[in-house]
Amino acid sequence: MSEAIAFNAQSERAAENDVIVRLEGISKSFPGVRALSDVSLTVRAGEVHALTGENGSGKSTLSKLIAGLIQPDEGEIFVDGVACHIESPAHALQMGFVMISQELTLAPTLTVAENIFLGRLPRTRLGLIDWPRLEQAATEALDRLNVHVSPRAIVSDHSVELRQEIEIARALSSNARLLILDEATSSLSEAATERLLALVRQERDAGMAILMITHRMPEIYAVASIATVLRDGQLVATVPLAETQETDLVRLMVGREITDFYGKREIPAGETVIEIRDLHTPQGLLKPTTLNVKRGEIVGIAGLVGSGKSEFGMVLGGAIEGAGTVRVGGKPVSLGDPRKAIAAGIGYVPDDRKASALLLVRSVLENFSIAWMDRLCSGGILNTRRERGDVMAAIDKYRIATSSHATSIVTLSGGNQQKVILGRTFVRAPDVLVLSEPTRGIDVGAKSEIYRMLQDAAEAGAAVIVISSELPELLGICDRIAVFFEGDLQAEFDRSEATEQAIAHVAVAGADKPDQNNHLSGARQ
Repeated sequence: MSEAIAFNAQSERAAENDVIVRLEGISKSFPGVRALSDVSLTVRAGEVHALTGENGSGKSTLSKLIAGLIQPDEGEIFVDGVACHIESPAHALQMGFVMISQELTLAPTLTVAENIFLGRLPRTRLGLIDWPRLEQAATEALDRLNVHVSPRAIVSDHSVELRQEIEIARALSSNARLLILDEATSSLSEAATERLLALVRQERDAGMAILMITHRMPEIYAVASIATVLRDGQLVATVPLAETQETDLVRLMVGREITDFYGKREIPAGETVIEIRDLHTPQGLLKPTTLNVKRGEIVGIAGLVGSGKSEFGMVLGGAIEGAGTVRVGGKPVSLGDPRKAIAAGIGYVPDDRKASALLLVRSVLENFSIAWMDRLCSGGILNTRRERGDVMAAIDKYRIATSSHATSIVTLSGGNQQKVILGRTFVRAPDVLVLSEPTRGIDVGAKSEIYRMLQDAAEAGAAVIVISSELPELLGICDRIAVFFEGDLQAEFDRSEATEQAIAHVAVAGADKPDQNNHLSGARQ
């Protein structure tokens, strides 16, 4: 079928509001876990259908079934009204079903253009790769998202956000008629998210069916018209969003009222715990930065991608080289070494859990205990009994949805993987917590729990630094918010004066000179 004919067929389906895919009585189990139980779902052309629920509710499992990544144990899938067995991702792609996951699937050593058209590279008459046509097509795909990067650039040289946008460009270039967005905005800044949502509206209006999985309520209400709610693998409800309040949707998701989402407490600040002086990176991505954080304080770090906020956290955590002076409890910290940062009392959680924080081929137990080896070993011998006991206590405390501590970490939902990373850090009770995007890909119920955990740590005397792309999150939990622009800490806002508009202005355009001097006076003390 030609592209023109495919487009006309899609337009006709949109006009008739046809059902693209229907799932009936779907059940799926993994070892020790019933992921889905008798779930039904209908997705129509020209519709954005939100699939919601807490982490581990079965959302990603359901989307993987449609994408051909896994097969159902029970139930049927109907495509265009015909019962169908979606054998593989390639089969799903043939039917026009494309999935974008929060876990990146790019080939890091290939170019941007090669990744966008991987498996369908244009060829010359001689069967060779048509490089000019490939680069032109990749540029056009990126332009749709307003992403400016060379098609010849190597993917591994770029940020997580840019890689996610490349993944989105790849999906859209396939002329999909059903697009599955599984936490596709979790790695994107607010500006990039707005660009994607605008494109979602455009594709929806052109007749595309879109199944959208996200924990961000504003995104759901911005583009979706209907929502299906899952809880513990079971269908709770399918509701029209125009008639459903956000509080009602959240209650359906978590099964309870969340009366105070952020639960901000008034915690008196104590003495200064961490002193940061002229911290910078040799490459200049982070310019000399000075900041103090006291016991009981939660300080937010805001800024766009590439502003230096991520590098600030990575230098503090020892993940990358840096220069300057950092003192914790008055003692100097050696930079560029994660072990020395941990020994100095800094607990760091990176933003890319898959690449930087997880042992993907190991168990839940091993992913917990890897951070506690100094406490679990004596004379070079691991105390396995204590290891199991400590891990099982942490699984219970942080409500990790897993059938066993021996389960492979990759079988857990993204949110539960994140709770493992946070939990193993919190258990150590470090003097300083540096958390980069701590609630990325986390459902509303788990987010509320994490905010409580942050404030428990602050109340216990920790200095907490939260690096986040979500301004409502920073405004809801932080005592101060420092804003980075082009590698420089340009402004700092107290909780009483901070607004989304003021922070966004500095993040996008930098601080005006008079305001910059006023706001930064507190940061330089």
